[in-house]
Amino acid sequence: MKSRVLRAGSWILGGQAVQQVLRLGTNVITAHLLFPDAFGLMSVVYMLATALALFSDLGVARTMVLSKRGSDPEFLDTAWSIQLVRSQVLALVICAAAGGLAITRHLGWWKAGTVYADERLPYLIVAFALTLVLQGFESIRIIQARRQMHLHTLTKIEISAQLASAVAMVLVAWTWHSIWALTAGAIVSGITRCILSYASLPGHKVRFRFDRDSAKELMGHAKWIILSSILTFMAVNGDRVLLGGLISVREFGLYSIAVIMASVLQNIANSVCNSIVFPALSEVYRERPKEFARNLERFQWGYDAMAVFPSAILITSAQTLIDLIYDTRYHDAGWMVMVLAAGIIGVRYQVVEVGYLAVAKTKYGAYANALRLMGLVAGLLIGRHYFGIVGTVAGVAMSQYAAWPLAIWFKKQVNALSWRAEAILVPAIVGGLLVGELLSMALRFAFPHHFAGR
Repeated sequence: MKSRVLRAGSWILGGQAVQQVLRLGTNVITAHLLFPDAFGLMSVVYMLATALALFSDLGVARTMVLSKRGSDPEFLDTAWSIQLVRSQVLALVICAAAGGLAITRHLGWWKAGTVYADERLPYLIVAFALTLVLQGFESIRIIQARRQMHLHTLTKIEISAQLASAVAMVLVAWTWHSIWALTAGAIVSGITRCILSYASLPGHKVRFRFDRDSAKELMGHAKWIILSSILTFMAVNGDRVLLGGLISVREFGLYSIAVIMASVLQNIANSVCNSIVFPALSEVYRERPKEFARNLERFQWGYDAMAVFPSAILITSAQTLIDLIYDTRYHDAGWMVMVLAAGIIGVRYQVVEVGYLAVAKTKYGAYANALRLMGLVAGLLIGRHYFGIVGTVAGVAMSQYAAWPLAIWFKKQVNALSWRAEAILVPAIVGGLLVGELLSMALRFAFPHHFAGR
């Protein structure tokens, strides 16, 4: 287990580092070629697609990782068939949503100048539906590889898709300076990923068939997973749902840029949790349940080093990084990144929430997301009322801490609560803040002319 986790971890961390560099680099280049409103509009498109995907999540991938029938051909065929049908239905629903948005815009439901009132948005949503169609045709071998933690090929597939997307976005943005560059990148990424999922991974050759017993097992936890997914979406994206109708397209674009930069670390941590921690803890709980607590504590230490410490660095260096990387149009995104980075520290117990799934306590995940959602609503209402946009962003960040009591309680229940491990949080944050301040000073010293007058 240890050797597999380390090997898989090295591939995930290396791959995620490459992907995030590509993502950030592409974002910086396209930001110079496009305008902030483009990122605001595409943020809504991604948000809608994510919402529909989560609202219809039946838990097929999770069950395949947990099930002892994970290599049964009949089981795999049924899983792929469910995935295919679901994705095509989602594509139709998102097209219908685009039509509904166009009608409500024509009827004047949305405040002029906001994201939802922009006439380009429905067309972007329809084009993005193609990526959902492509996702349905992806090989089920991807999930099999995750189950067995054979992640080297998966990492290569993800990097290839990200690189193809980056090339497509930059070429279209360079040639036409159009928001369609961002949509083109998403479609090219989907095509690349779908093709490589069959060409690069060995395994069962699926066909369309539906076995009732397999479907019953695959969707056995669907009700709790769907509820948890809905709450997850609202807790993670509720800020953008509300802000899209309250602030201008430009302000929303700046906020989207801030989210992109602040989420780099969180995306890496999410990938590690989903691709390594979840299958590893699931295997431990299936085969050696007495070792579950010890392994959960070890993963918590690793998560703090990988996410908490770098997030603290970002808090004190964010404004300098934004001013260095982007032009003056994006200056106000700096303080937003600082606040959102503080919120990423609040996600440190994501490892524990993966533990909920590993021990089949799916409802705990729903409870955690409900707590975050309540924190988000309260934070948005109070923050915006008293402090405007600054308070709104702070409310978003602070909502990430709302599920801490549940996570601590769970760790105590499974004998994984170690005060020594919890106490490491303080030096991780303090050390990160100091390193971030030093980094900011070094960059301003190295590029004095760039920061002059800012």
